[in-house]
Amino acid sequence: MDQSTRRRVRHLTELLSPASHPLGFDEPVRAVKCSSRRSSRVCVLGAGVVGLTTALRLLERFPGLNVVVVADKYGTETLSDGAGGLWMPFALSGGQVDLVAKWGAATFQHYMDLYRTKHAADAGVMLTGGYDLSSVPLPEEKPFWADILLAFRRLESSELAAFDPSGTSVDGYGFTTIVTEGRLYLVWLMKQIEQLGGRHERRHVSSLDELADYDAVVNCTGLMAPKLVDGEEMYPIRGHVIRVRAPWVRQYTNKDKDIYIIPNTDTVVLGGTIQKGDWDTVPRPEERARILERCYSILPSLRRAPIVREWVGLRPGRAAIRLELERRALPATAARRGTLPVVHNYGHGGSGLTLAWGCAADAMQLVQAALQL
Repeated sequence: MDQSTRRRVRHLTELLSPASHPLGFDEPVRAVKCSSRRSSRVCVLGAGVVGLTTALRLLERFPGLNVVVVADKYGTETLSDGAGGLWMPFALSGGQVDLVAKWGAATFQHYMDLYRTKHAADAGVMLTGGYDLSSVPLPEEKPFWADILLAFRRLESSELAAFDPSGTSVDGYGFTTIVTEGRLYLVWLMKQIEQLGGRHERRHVSSLDELADYDAVVNCTGLMAPKLVDGEEMYPIRGHVIRVRAPWVRQYTNKDKDIYIIPNTDTVVLGGTIQKGDWDTVPRPEERARILERCYSILPSLRRAPIVREWVGLRPGRAAIRLELERRALPATAARRGTLPVVHNYGHGGSGLTLAWGCAADAMQLVQAALQL
């Protein structure tokens, strides 16, 4: 990232500080009064972290708006439920650096604000020290996300030796970041949505035309988007993780992006895999053994940690995140004539929890423009 982009990231982070832009939950987000909102019905399609954050931001911004979350999978059935939850741009296809920095900074600040409230434990939000290790030299320039994190620095050789007993790490970063445990955060989001008058419906949708009775739709269907959007090309990015009981592990460690140890509230996540195009959701014994041995090489004490859960998730891969408004022409057989505003918000790879709150802000603005709220 060039210096001008880095300055924009720093400026954005300052703008999002609590003193200038409160996202706190004891103080409501500034609401917009609009005479048309009470009659407007918005469907948020998808109940992962992207869908639920979008629904919540709409309700916070437009009190009285009729928001319904529609999905055939909730909670433990979603990808977000099993995610490690570390704030870090991950498994993205590249490009969109400025946008990812903007969305990521907004989401990080949201978690920091939440961490400082009474809701932190319920939402699964915690601070952790982190070490990003590499077996090859890293670029001299800091990664674009460095200025968003806290206390970012390059590791000294003595630190590399201390954090990697195998002695194969030659470079790395240290920092403080946020972990947001998906299974808890999804429950917290749903409670906030319900308290603000939002509703949810378990329903399978085969076509966006089925939602013609809504005034607008936000499509947050992730990897399932091609079933609803003609010509859409997406691919799974398979991730295999193991949760263990290791309460003595309170810091995050990553090596070469595919070996990671992430503390959660009552378990530690060990991973993982980044397998593009692989649709298999069944854990593989050979992968389990490889994940465990690689994590043991970083932190030998994990050998005594009992396994409590093994999980495989399919991240929604795409050439770029899609976040835009489409005015979809309705067929003659639809419940009404004309066009249906559809805001597409999907393709976040392994960065759903890292970018969701920031993406939801842009999705909210697109809904506002479409409905003239």
